[in-house]
Amino acid sequence: MAENQNETVIELATDGRIEKADVETAMRQLDTALERGDTVHVFAEVRNFKGMSSEAWRSDLGNAFRYLARLRQFGRIAIVSDQAWIRNAARIENALLPYVSYQSYTPDRREHALAWVRGDVDCAHPESLRVLENGDSDIFTFEIDGRITSADARNLAERLSAAFSGGGGRRLLGIVRHYDGFEPSLLVDTRLLELKIGLLRHIERYALVGGPDWISRLTNLFDPLLKMEARHFAAGDEEAARAWLRRHGG
Repeated sequence: MAENQNETVIELATDGRIEKADVETAMRQLDTALERGDTVHVFAEVRNFKGMSSEAWRSDLGNAFRYLARLRQFGRIAIVSDQAWIRNAARIENALLPYVSYQSYTPDRREHALAWVRGDVDCAHPESLRVLENGDSDIFTFEIDGRITSADARNLAERLSAAFSGGGGRRLLGIVRHYDGFEPSLLVDTRLLELKIGLLRHIERYALVGGPDWISRLTNLFDPLLKMEARHFAAGDEEAARAWLRRHGG
């Protein structure tokens, strides 16, 4: 447990099954910091989760209600897990609890999550959408790596709009390194929707490389419905995707 003035960072880690003793250890650390009046930041790493014993569940629920009145004392909270449902549950809890801001991470983002909780970095997540400079002026290339935020998506769309404003068709290549969902606000961002609709008029051909299996199915589903041609390629097939983008037809 690290301390800095009136702030406390609590770091928790579990691997496998959670027992009552694990819950009570975490609660003791929380209680000590909260009683001092500190702002509490929490880093919790959950790997290979095998469930909780009935005693652990009762202890967890019994103590959780005590903290509802002290939610304003909680600051940065990061949940790192190798299981998607745990990360999704954290996001749901984040939406339901006032004053508390959860951020969830996959294990490969562990170090950034810990640095954010400790206050060593300002941004909760590294940039998830990046434009790649590869010397190919005919193909605009971007990379997806992590959870897509509304700010990242809008920034990419604005850069695409500026790049394509000269008129004529363009070729677009998206490379999915790692995909961890998107912020719900993307669905109601009207400015982003306007940018996307405008881009559809300029893109002739769009190749997407990698990502979950459902991305391939979705690409194939919408390809006949779009004016542009769209095709999905397996992870690692970037050269095949570029070759297809460079072709003039078929």
